Amino acid sequence: MATIDKAAIAWTIAIVAFGAGLAAVGDDLQSSTSEVKAPTAPTVTPPKAEMKEEPTKAMMAGYERLTSQQDPGVGHESHQLAIILAPSDKVYSGTLKYDASEPIQLVTLHGPLGPGEDKGQAIWTPDGKTKFALTFVDEKKSKGEWKFSGNALAVHTMKTTPFIVDYKVDTTEKAMGESVKTGTMGSMQDPGVGHESHQLAIILPPSENTYSGILSYSASEPIQLVSLKGPLAEGMTAEKTWTPDGKTIFELTFVDPKNAMGSWEFSGNALAVHTLNTNEFTVSYSVSAKSTAPEKVTVTTPKVEEKPKAMGPKTVNVSMPSGSGIPGCEETNECYIPASVSINVGDTVHWTNDDAAAHTVTSGSPSSGGPDGKFDSSLMSPGATFDVTFDKKGSVDYFCIVHPWMVGNVNVN
Repeated sequence: MATIDKAAIAWTIAIVAFGAGLAAVGDDLQSSTSEVKAPTAPTVTPPKAEMKEEPTKAMMAGYERLTSQQDPGVGHESHQLAIILAPSDKVYSGTLKYDASEPIQLVTLHGPLGPGEDKGQAIWTPDGKTKFALTFVDEKKSKGEWKFSGNALAVHTMKTTPFIVDYKVDTTEKAMGESVKTGTMGSMQDPGVGHESHQLAIILPPSENTYSGILSYSASEPIQLVSLKGPLAEGMTAEKTWTPDGKTIFELTFVDPKNAMGSWEFSGNALAVHTLNTNEFTVSYSVSAKSTAPEKVTVTTPKVEEKPKAMGPKTVNVSMPSGSGIPGCEETNECYIPASVSINVGDTVHWTNDDAAAHTVTSGSPSSGGPDGKFDSSLMSPGATFDVTFDKKGSVDYFCIVHPWMVGNVNVN
């Protein structure tokens, strides 16, 4: 995403002047026979200039004050806007308290968008080139509170007359990271059992850490909000659950706001947005969350007995490295290391999850129908391992069902 020059946004206000005048003509004319008076011009009362009243309201104690100006966005020239937090390359998050002279709308931006990321979500642009995804909330009131996240914060009306807003914003500006980010993504088929006809966009992938924070979003169609907690320990149950394999089960929080734009305060071990449709959707978002590690619990993991080494069959180690749960490792082909191995019939591949997030090793490809049923590790917690011995010659693709950008290959000679 390109960085916007804040100084490039110029505000203009036009002042219309109105005037009128009077004219009178008078003269006395004389002749040798009679006195003739010139006609008198009728008195004309000029119309009063239409003056726009400045908005007024008592100042809220402890608040800051802004008066709106013409919205500089393309197509918004007849609207009014008051920018509270100017566009930044970091993510703002927090709580806005406001008291305005009239009902206002709440605005946060996500971006700027990269080329091709404008795919149906609401957009705001100052010049037609630099585009932001727009979260626009109309609560139809002049006083309230809003929890938000985004690269900019403003309040707005669809009128030409200025308004006053007193505000107090409790916010932090955070650099991008694993749980603080702005982005645009397309959905994929929901990998959950029983959800095969649904679409899902995973914003924060499953992790042993618990996320808590604020999501603001702008989607190409109304979406549902999803957070997962777990995996659940054996014997635990929940009212609503989600599972990618029928074995690893998460508690599901499912919220349907019936809108395409809004904000959500959430907590859980994963965060996503969702539809019940088969058609793909696009979502732009800003999320600012705190990631909390679980309390340390001593667990005795049975050691895997090593098979006696013998001439012939061998074991090849493959790592799921730290950070592979975040998009980007596919650009260097390092989501599995090594991403491609060459072995002989009878050899074993030994995978180890060295990441903080849970992963799977599932045969098949996300680009050609998903799992093909040859093998599946189920969800592997950090530190877990998985072995497959290959007894047939051929090329076998595999991927992570939770993070489908993670792909690998085993070539069996």
